[in-house]
Amino acid sequence: MKSRFLFPSKVRFLGLFLFLAGIAFFIYSQNSSKEIFVWHSFSTGNSFWGASRDESFDDEIQLLMVLSGLILLAFSKESVEDEHIVQLRSDSLQWAVYVNYAVFAVLIFASYGITFLMFTMYNVLTLLVFFIVRFRWKMFLLNRGLTTEVKGAMQS
Repeated sequence: MKSRFLFPSKVRFLGLFLFLAGIAFFIYSQNSSKEIFVWHSFSTGNSFWGASRDESFDDEIQLLMVLSGLILLAFSKESVEDEHIVQLRSDSLQWAVYVNYAVFAVLIFASYGITFLMFTMYNVLTLLVFFIVRFRWKMFLLNRGLTTEVKGAMQS
């Protein structure tokens, strides 16, 4: 994965904000009957599609916030982007694809109807979630190993 296709490292904070704001907006909308982003139709009488009605775009806005936040989190550069981190990123992405499609294969046989459609919608996000979790875990282990190595060298 070439570094030129990654976002700057400072964008990660924007991604985290968008992701958390999208999750908070989702939780709020699930616990409230009030809709925030509503398109009011001002047509009189019957239109081509039938009676005029208001459309809520809350679900679309939530999904867009979460998805864009996850993309920014997943594909922002590290402060030091070397070959080892590029390899970790590539391995994590490959692992995430395998796990994501294994989970999806199980869900094909475990769900049907509207439940299957909901799982399919969330499956779009799980690939990014699996990648971020695995990559951050590997980065944590790498940093912990380097810290232990440095401490050992300092004590010698």
